[in-house]
Amino acid sequence: MDKELQSKINSLIIDIQAVARELEEISEGIGSEFKGIGSIKSASSLQKAANKYKNVIRELRKI
Repeated sequence: MDKELQSKINSLIIDIQAVARELEEISEGIGSEFKGIGSIKSASSLQKAANKYKNVIRELRKI
């Protein structure tokens, strides 16, 4: 693979990791600061989204 393409993929991975971390932090904040079914569902949805981003990262690393 050409170095320029690999560099772009690595940059994309870094950006996606940042998004996933941010979603996890927000999820944890919602889970700890708010109470009730709505907050549990919101935190869970954000965590699921973060996990999907992590799956994308795994696939990009295979390239």
